[in-house]
Amino acid sequence: MLSDEEFEKAFEQVRPGLLRFVRARVKDSHAAHDLVQEVYIKASRNRERFDESRSYSSWVYTLARNACIDHLRRRVRDPLSAVAPNAPVAPPELDSLPGREGQDPGDVAERTDLVAAIRRELAQLPDKRRAAVEMKIVEGLTYREIAEALGAPLGTIAFWVRESLQQVAERLKEQG
Repeated sequence: MLSDEEFEKAFEQVRPGLLRFVRARVKDSHAAHDLVQEVYIKASRNRERFDESRSYSSWVYTLARNACIDHLRRRVRDPLSAVAPNAPVAPPELDSLPGREGQDPGDVAERTDLVAAIRRELAQLPDKRRAAVEMKIVEGLTYREIAEALGAPLGTIAFWVRESLQQVAERLKEQG
């Protein structure tokens, strides 16, 4: 079992990515922060269940995915809680592409348009495929960690990511 110090350190390492992961699913920044805190509490209380031969991040992401599902189910049952959801939040990495300072305004505008197009195309992917792509590209998880977190076979995850990225690239080429 992880010691208190090991647990705190491991959770702090995954917290930023976990927050982006949750925020992208629930589309509400405040709820995302609350859910990450719930995941922290649940992980802390259930530390003895963590199998140290497996990936810590995939275990925590599985807890987060389940918390998101529960949150969204509650929101469907209580429609007043979803009266004014916040706009979808894209992974910050897309907003912070390097080299914006001192660039030609035309280049910056072109890059901004490209980021918006990528966001639109990613949003059109089925939920599990989008989650797999985000976990691989944005969070940097391994295919095995993603498979564990999403409860899908390893080969399926690799296929989803590859096919989804090819689809997005083809659609962007068509847009010109």
